[in-house]
Amino acid sequence: MLVAELEEARRDAEVLALLLTGSVARRDALPGTDLDLRVLVRTDVAPAFTRSERSGVLVERGVTTARTAHETLLADPMHVYAYVDGIALHDPDGALARLRAEAERLRETYRTPPERRDELAEALSHPEEKIRTACAAGDLPRATYALATASWQLIEALWAANDLPLPPNASVRPHLRDLRGPADVEHRFDDLFMTEPVRRVETGLALLAWIRGELTRPR
Repeated sequence: MLVAELEEARRDAEVLALLLTGSVARRDALPGTDLDLRVLVRTDVAPAFTRSERSGVLVERGVTTARTAHETLLADPMHVYAYVDGIALHDPDGALARLRAEAERLRETYRTPPERRDELAEALSHPEEKIRTACAAGDLPRATYALATASWQLIEALWAANDLPLPPNASVRPHLRDLRGPADVEHRFDDLFMTEPVRRVETGLALLAWIRGELTRPR
């Protein structure tokens, strides 16, 4: 099916480049996963997104120009992962190669803004306090609930503490390897979501303490 997509892109003079992104590009896709493609076109058009089924596989296509793709990349650092993880299927003019180089530069030089560090440190203090209060009262369900509702903010703050752009939801786990800390972060991440409640709460509190310490550390 990818061969067919590539052949069509090569035949279409309007198509500048074709990028495979997502879990298929990262080679960690599950059976039945969809196919994520980014299509760069030559004519200046408004960005478009389509979904269709092909050979029993859902194909999602984002269509835009190289200029708009570059502007989007600069405006939202989360987009760096599409190019860092992506596989260029068709790039005769080097447009995707240039976008990838820019994405890698942005990721390497990214620094979480000081005001965002302060906001996240303050925001995480509230669930941390609720978790500790619940633990002191022996109310494990309330502690695990407070941790669960704060889990995405914890993930966001973990990347901010590491001065890295936050990946899209589906790319978080594969990119744990990018983080410099805390130690054994991939194992801790599994404990945060997949162990028994007491261990989850202990792991969550340890992560919250590390993250808030990093976010508030003088730079």
